[in-house]
Amino acid sequence: MRKLVLILFAAMAVSALAADTAVKGYLVDRSCAAEEGSKADFGAKHSKDCLQMADCVKSGYAVLTDDKKVIAFDKAGNAQAKKFIADLKKDKDIKVIVTGTVQGDTMTVSKIELQ
Repeated sequence: MRKLVLILFAAMAVSALAADTAVKGYLVDRSCAAEEGSKADFGAKHSKDCLQMADCVKSGYAVLTDDKKVIAFDKAGNAQAKKFIADLKKDKDIKVIVTGTVQGDTMTVSKIELQ
C-alpha cells in the first residue's frame, strides 16, 4: 500500500511539472488590454506608470502575446506581477516570459521574468 501511495504521489508531481507552460509577451493590465490591446504598438508603448495606476492594478494583470491574445493572471499571479513591476528598472517595452499553468484565457503564475 505504501508503494502505491508513493507511486501515485510521484506521478502527480511529474504531471504537475509537465503542465507548466512558458508564455512570452508584454506585461499589461487587463483594463488597458481590453481597450487598446489590439493596436499594433500597444504592448511596446504600455508603461510602468500605467501598470501602477490604481484602476489598472485593480483590473489585474495579464500577458499580451504576439498574436494579441490576453492571458489573465490568477490572484497570486497578480500579486507577483505587482511586486515585479515595483522592482522593474525599465519604463516601457516590458517583454516578459511568464511560467505557469494555462487554462483557457487564465494562467496560474509560478514565475515572471524579463525576456
